[in-house]
Amino acid sequence: MENYQYEPKASPQHRLGGIALDVALILSTCYIGWIIWSLVIWGQGLTPGKQILKMRVVSSITGQTASWGHMAIRQFLIPIAMTLPFSILQLAFEPYLFDANYWADPSYYDYSLFASLGSFFIGLLSLGVSLLDAFWIFKGGQNRRVTDLWAKTDVLNTSATPRN
Repeated sequence: MENYQYEPKASPQHRLGGIALDVALILSTCYIGWIIWSLVIWGQGLTPGKQILKMRVVSSITGQTASWGHMAIRQFLIPIAMTLPFSILQLAFEPYLFDANYWADPSYYDYSLFASLGSFFIGLLSLGVSLLDAFWIFKGGQNRRVTDLWAKTDVLNTSATPRN
């Protein structure tokens, strides 16, 4: 086991800072720079935000630094699984996307207010699920997101002085 027992878990505020920094980096690099950076450092149990703020992801079972594959599941597959049902529902409100006539002459169709509002509210639900995941770290004093629970990971503060 690595230094898992010597490094404290990252606080909820530290974790939210990491999430906010990752979002800012995603937006400022148009996702591309963040993805490339992430693919390079996932093997060290890091995301760009965690690397900058000196946090590290470890397996809650073994205490070992999360592997590249573990991070890919944690950072990519689990969030997709959490929002996929909403994405599918959102497509249900977009029936014109699959109609070749729509693409030939979009003005021919009357895009209904119902479809617009339905798509908007389902998008809000998807955002709500993502926010619920981010703010779950305040529940129960465990400092773990839903993603952490499913991936069986913990986030450590590697800049903190070890507890005695």
